[in-house]
Amino acid sequence: MELRISLALTILILLNVVPVKKSNAAKVDKNSSLGQVISKTKEMYESGTDKRKIAEWLTNVVDNRITCSNNSEALTRPIWASFQVHWLRNDPSNSGEYFDVANAAWSRQYGNCGENSAVVYYVLKKAGVKENVRVLRTKDHSFCVWNLPPTASTNEPSTWGDALIVDPWYGGVLDGSEARTNKWFQNGDPENKINDETRDIDLLADDWRVIQKREEHRTGQKIPDESETISELDCFIATAVYGTTHNDEIKLLRNFRDNKLRRHLPGRVFIFVYERFGPFAAFYIKQKEHRKQWAREYIVIPAIEFAQRKTEQL
Repeated sequence: MELRISLALTILILLNVVPVKKSNAAKVDKNSSLGQVISKTKEMYESGTDKRKIAEWLTNVVDNRITCSNNSEALTRPIWASFQVHWLRNDPSNSGEYFDVANAAWSRQYGNCGENSAVVYYVLKKAGVKENVRVLRTKDHSFCVWNLPPTASTNEPSTWGDALIVDPWYGGVLDGSEARTNKWFQNGDPENKINDETRDIDLLADDWRVIQKREEHRTGQKIPDESETISELDCFIATAVYGTTHNDEIKLLRNFRDNKLRRHLPGRVFIFVYERFGPFAAFYIKQKEHRKQWAREYIVIPAIEFAQRKTEQL
């Protein structure tokens, strides 16, 4: 009896008498909106899809969507199209933060490695992935790294564990061991240091060393400091003006903060406020040369002179 029923249903399905339920999920590809890409990424992530498969799918979609202006892909676009990246980066409505860069690049379908990494960073953050997502940069190339462990040294891929480089500009996905073997990120030069530039495009992102400090508190294990300490990373405005964390003026300000301001309550309140709003001011200042000049004349130099006077009184 069951066999006859099964046979009858099979015949009816073949004759299209009994409709077969079809998935109405739209295909997400390069022609989809960025919101649809985010939704698909979130769906895959929450369903437990392997991270590498998600990374490869996302890399493929972004790579197909965005034409790169500084590799062979540029030959597929008119010559004048190369100016689009310049327009994109100098658009007054573009804040320089990842969400503006990502949406503008997706809309224009054009960009370099910076725009590609901003799109990947934006999608993964909006999709709600729980692992660390960082944007790293060498002298000539920036790329997004997903699932970077807090114990990792950003300049040493062998410490990256299960992290994945999600790089549409490169057109592929690499893990730490593959990146180290290929050395594509260093362009063949082992002295080409890899830096964490996440905070350059995401003002609300924690500094990598801060993340490592939290991990140290959680585990009780010291994480080697690869270059700078936290105290060397928070002279935001002076660093924006001088373009470095290492010069005599910044060292003077840092010493004044640590040896004078931290000793009394008003000083600690000032430090607390500055460390929360300083990055926003620094980001605004460093965008334009005339802002740097103004900040140097009316903020940094007076602060240095004040710190010198107070230091001499110690």
